[in-house]
Amino acid sequence: MEQAIARTFVPKHNRVFFDHFDHAAENVKVMSELLFEALEGTGDHESRPQYAQIAKLRAVSNDIKRAIFADSGRAFISPFERNDMCDLVTAIDTVAGYINISARRFSLYQPAQVSPAMKELVGLIVEMGNCLAKCVKHLTNIRSLDPISDACNQLKTLEHYADKVYGKAVAEVLVTETNVIELMKHNEILTALETTTDKAEKVTAVIEAIIVKNS
Repeated sequence: MEQAIARTFVPKHNRVFFDHFDHAAENVKVMSELLFEALEGTGDHESRPQYAQIAKLRAVSNDIKRAIFADSGRAFISPFERNDMCDLVTAIDTVAGYINISARRFSLYQPAQVSPAMKELVGLIVEMGNCLAKCVKHLTNIRSLDPISDACNQLKTLEHYADKVYGKAVAEVLVTETNVIELMKHNEILTALETTTDKAEKVTAVIEAIIVKNS
């Protein structure tokens, strides 16, 4: 209900930008869910359709970024400073990029097995995608700080936990994996997943800077 009321009072020229931001964040959310679905699939990673869908959505993210850059350059009035809008969509687009990188590593490297840690990290990326989408939606009512702060804090908590999962997983695979090629595959995939969580957490810094300037 709050979101519906907030949308009613958002000026039409600002609504265009918020629609772009919502689309970018929802796009990340869907990409993360597709990555999780891919790991639940069977057969060769290369043949799993979710990876191709993720690649297409990565292109969509680029299109949204370009649209915001273009629209913000033409706008006389905007919800917040042009640099902040560009920083926000760039940060979200970076998350999309790293989800795609993670998907490509699964697809190209074809690991013999998906470890529990990989699944856990992808699950955390899904949680962060959901949280990011909620956080961005709340920006339409930027003076309502509690929901935005709560979402930012949740993203930070999830990223902190992802660091622990990653560290434990790398230490474990170094001890247990005797095949050097598989060891390299696991390390590359785990690193991509952990970096994705880092990039998702970095979106909070942009959002918090916007809040400070506009609240």
